[in-house]
Amino acid sequence: MKVFLVGMMGSGKSTIGKKVAEILDLQFVDMDEEIEKREGKSIKRIFEEDGEDYFRLKEKELLKELIQKDNVVVSTGGGVVTDPENRALLRRTKTLFLYAPPEELVQRVTVENRPLLSEGKEKIYEIWEKRKSFYAEFKRIDTSKLNEWETTALVVLETLDEIEVTSIEKPHRIEVVLGGFKRVKNEELVFTTERVEKIYGRYLPERKLLFPDGEEVKTLEHVSRAYYELVRMDFPRGETIAGVGGGALTDFTGFIASTFKRGVGLSFYPTTLLAQVDASVGGKNAIDFAGVKNVIGTFRMPDYVIIDPSVTISMDEGRFEEGIVEAFKMILISGRGVDLLDDPKGIEKRNLKIISEMVRISVEEKAKIVMEDPYDMGIRHVLNLGHTLGHVYEMLEEIPHGIAVAWGLEKETMYLYRRGVVSKKILKWIVEKLKQIVPIPVPSVDKERAKELILNDKKILKGSKVRLPYVKEIGKVDFLEVDPLDLLEVID
Repeated sequence: MKVFLVGMMGSGKSTIGKKVAEILDLQFVDMDEEIEKREGKSIKRIFEEDGEDYFRLKEKELLKELIQKDNVVVSTGGGVVTDPENRALLRRTKTLFLYAPPEELVQRVTVENRPLLSEGKEKIYEIWEKRKSFYAEFKRIDTSKLNEWETTALVVLETLDEIEVTSIEKPHRIEVVLGGFKRVKNEELVFTTERVEKIYGRYLPERKLLFPDGEEVKTLEHVSRAYYELVRMDFPRGETIAGVGGGALTDFTGFIASTFKRGVGLSFYPTTLLAQVDASVGGKNAIDFAGVKNVIGTFRMPDYVIIDPSVTISMDEGRFEEGIVEAFKMILISGRGVDLLDDPKGIEKRNLKIISEMVRISVEEKAKIVMEDPYDMGIRHVLNLGHTLGHVYEMLEEIPHGIAVAWGLEKETMYLYRRGVVSKKILKWIVEKLKQIVPIPVPSVDKERAKELILNDKKILKGSKVRLPYVKEIGKVDFLEVDPLDLLEVID
């Protein structure tokens, strides 16, 4: 596996290249830096002392050398494409053009160590006009509306051929396939979000409906709009709606597909880590109503789910960690993949080998639980680990679900430790690992407001005890019936 990045100075080749290399466990080479190291002087000095022709000769020699290597990500110099022989070499391998408008490049770059900008940054416009036809020979990734993680995710996805991670047939078909997201172009109709369209629009089919990002989509207003559009296009029962997005979008799509014409085909392409390890598996679909989350819903298994861990690389900071918390929960339940937590730096850098293994373990474990309890009447409640107090933090602090669950898991484990149910060793280990994933202290909250939320939790019948899941040992989860109000003692 290898990929070469071309583009103008300031287009992000080095920044993105380093991230891609860390994610794919490949060597990273910055051609300009490599030439400087071999020549023992800066690019500027090479131009001044030896001339541009000499630099271009060294550049060509290095390119020929690197083309022969494998397992490498190469950031080329901006002018490498001016040579026809160089372009011919680059066309023979995976080469991607990182595009940014010249006016944006002017804002990004400095003139330091850039001899071609000795007359000032405005020179960029002239350089672009001379080179744009050369760059056009390569597949283009427009970075102008994307952040670094979003651009990196596209480069990774373009680099990958399909690699199967795991395949499951029950309770429904699930394929975890690196590079598998590109299959979405073959779907008959896609429901997706504005953010997914912005990042991955190149892969989506022509027939698609866009909806808002996040929980906002799960309303009767958007349900009504979806039904109207399906009626308008005379969507037949024999075709499939593919939900492409995070957990809220897949919940919404599942609800529509299970109710329109009493049920049409349904598939998911989850794009967030939280959706991949949880929401897209198991057939629970719902929308919100009257301020209550997931109060109207159905049980309807998707016909198939295509999970591509590489698309989770595009997630914002915080949202990515949400998914890691959910994967951590599945590691606690299953007892598998504990060693993955020993590489927090790899997790932070979104190493695809680590993330793919977390997704595989989570999907396989949840599939097993759903097979035992498809309608959420018993053992499936184990998936509520950390959720009772997590719900309190989510509502009071208005934070992402996964962060709230991390806090809830820490505090619920503390409560059970004080009751002599959980060992000090387990408490210490869980808290330590959670702090690595979510290094944010659990905040103090108003106990009266927390009490009100607990009393109004739809999962807890009035006057009844809550069946609280807890980690007895890593890989062994049990339940304890507790008075939900007793949990308030660990809320500071």
